[in-house]
Amino acid sequence: MSGNGMRLFLFIGSSRVRAVLLWLAHWPAFAFTPLCALGLRSVLGWPIPGWAPPTAGWITAVLIAATLAGGRLHKELDVPGIPCRWCDFELEEDQA
Repeated sequence: MSGNGMRLFLFIGSSRVRAVLLWLAHWPAFAFTPLCALGLRSVLGWPIPGWAPPTAGWITAVLIAATLAGGRLHKELDVPGIPCRWCDFELEEDQA
């Protein structure tokens, strides 16, 4: 990572927001949950309100952007060796 770029870690002051972004970086498929929910409603034959598709699209777009930001944050934390709670959890499972 270049030294001239803005650090996302320093930009985000809340540890909870950083934790959510890191979680999304480890579970990127979650970003498509709103679209999957609409698909499920359609398959079940339930009516889909007119406001639901645009809302699901925007929520999906926001979640994709948050997932990408989480991936960048994860890379930034990897450089100095700051551990990620989900990476550590995966390593503990592998050792068991």
